[in-house]
This record gives sequence, C-alpha cells and structure tokens, in this order.
Amino acid sequence: MRIKKQKKITFPAIKATVFLLAVVFLIPVVLTALASFRNGNQISLKGYQQLFFNCFPFYRLFWNSVFYSVIITIGTVLISVPAAFAFKFASFKGKGVLFVIYIILMMMPLQVMLLPNYIGLRDMGLLYKRIGIILPLIFSPFAVVVTHQYMKEIDSSVIESARLDTNSVLKIIYHCVLPQIKVCIAAVALFVYADIWNMVEQPMIYLDDDRLRTLSTFIVQADQYDKSVMMPASVMFMVPVFIFYLLFHEELKEGLKL
Repeated sequence: MRIKKQKKITFPAIKATVFLLAVVFLIPVVLTALASFRNGNQISLKGYQQLFFNCFPFYRLFWNSVFYSVIITIGTVLISVPAAFAFKFASFKGKGVLFVIYIILMMMPLQVMLLPNYIGLRDMGLLYKRIGIILPLIFSPFAVVVTHQYMKEIDSSVIESARLDTNSVLKIIYHCVLPQIKVCIAAVALFVYADIWNMVEQPMIYLDDDRLRTLSTFIVQADQYDKSVMMPASVMFMVPVFIFYLLFHEELKEGLKL
C-alpha cells in the first residue's frame, strides 16, 4: 500500500516538473515568434517583407543549411548502420576498446574537436571547402552508438540464417537489419539533422567564404543586417526542425527506447 501511495504522489510531481520545464523552454520560442510581428509598438509584417524581398543573402544561407543538413544526415546513416552492425555481429580484436573510444568521442564537447579537425582538414587541403564541413560530421559517434544499442534487440540467429544464403554483408543489412531498425534510423536521422541545422562553429571556422556558410551564421552576424529582419529570420530558422519533429515525433520516441 505504501508503494502505491508513493507512486500516486511521485508521478504527478514528475509530470508537473516536466510540464514546467517545457514551459521554460517554450517561453523564448513564443516570445521570438511574437516579436517577429512587431514593428515598434505595432503589429506588422514589415520584418518578413524585409527578409523575403530585400535580404537576399538569407536565401543562399538557408539553402546552404538545407544542403549540409540533408547530405550529412544521409551520409551519417549510411556509415553508422554498417559500423553498428560490425560492432554487434563482427568479431575482431580490440572491438570493445574501439567501442569505448566511440563512447568517449560521443561525450566530448565540440570545442575539443575543433582544433584537431581544423589541422586535419588543413593538411588534407580540404579547409575552406564544402567537403571540409561534410567530411568530419558524417562520422558521427552518436549515431553509431545509438544504432548499435538498438541492434542489440536483433536476434543473432536471424543473421546466422541469412549468412547461409549469402555472404554479402550489404544484402544481410538491407534485407534483415534495416526492416527491424527503421524507427531507430528515423530517430537518429532527426537528431543528426537538427544538430547539423544548428551548427555554428564549423562554418565560422572551417569556411572563409560567406556564400558557403549556413543560416545559423546569419543569426550570429546580426550586426551586419537590418535589425528588423532578425526576429523573422530566427522564426524561419526554427521552422524546418519543428516541422520534422511534428512529422516524425512518434518515430523519435520509439527509436530511442533502448
């Protein structure tokens, strides 16, 4: 009976805490959306008119963000699935140590990796090019670790049976693994897409041409543009990820149930 009482008290408290945290996170979003329709003390669409019809760099940077986000997300999925498959089903020396290194890399803050990546890109002649943004980011430790954890639910006997019919690892992944981890892939893709869409440091450091940079740098360099366009630009910056979340929020919840 005591246990039941504790559950009745604890569960509403947890719900209330989560609700309050959600409100705290939503307040800046709501205020930004409301501020985008203000011109002084009046409600106006002038900011959006200025953004869409007089601020042409916005379009180039917006589509740069779309390009980087889509390409890197696709590349990450194509690399993380075979890598996770190898960590789960392949046998090779040092597999455990290598996976621990992946976990450590996943937990490292971005700022720690900026200088090594910068030096590597410089030495390979890839600095200040689009590929310099794409290449380091498609090898995502987060995507590999999460996909590997989800693959733990796959029965090894299914893979062994498939190996009797074919020696092609790609065929086994395509026919036996992908159908069972589609939800996980959708969740990982959404997380990666949102992360790349929000990146700021990489385009600012690895690129020296504003025409190759992303919409996030447009927000960062607010002092270079008309103040009236910044709030509408901030709203437009949030829209793509918000739409993706609305479309795939169920996959996101299911895919990360490890």
